[in-house]
Amino acid sequence: MRRLGRTGIFAAAMALSWACAESNPAAERAAAGATLPWLEALDGGDYARCWNAAAPLFRESVARDKWPEKARGYREPLGAFASRRLNTTTYIVDPWGAPDGEYVIVVYDSRWAAGSIYESLHMQRQPDGRWLVAGYSVQQR
Repeated sequence: MRRLGRTGIFAAAMALSWACAESNPAAERAAAGATLPWLEALDGGDYARCWNAAAPLFRESVARDKWPEKARGYREPLGAFASRRLNTTTYIVDPWGAPDGEYVIVVYDSRWAAGSIYESLHMQRQPDGRWLVAGYSVQQR
């Protein structure tokens, strides 16, 4: 699996915390819906928009000038985007290794010209109630 520095560490901590996941369907729906504009920008290569729209936790872990290179490293080997289907959502409160708060892990099954991947977006509820991307990782299926 390819990772983004501290964001990858955050992703691993979030994965470990799944055992402590709770159920919150409304939060999971809201967080999953909030991933779509971010993914559209990423699919379109608008890396600056992705970085600007991400949670402070994401922006602290990936420098603005390094993000395009990291994102291209994820995407370019996959070729052309074909489709994306929601796989799972998992609601987590105060995960180990991450700042206290509410999080939702949103996983998509995504198909590309060169194969299929799981895309995981780690969504963090902000003080104003919005869900923003705090981490992004891909894993080959």
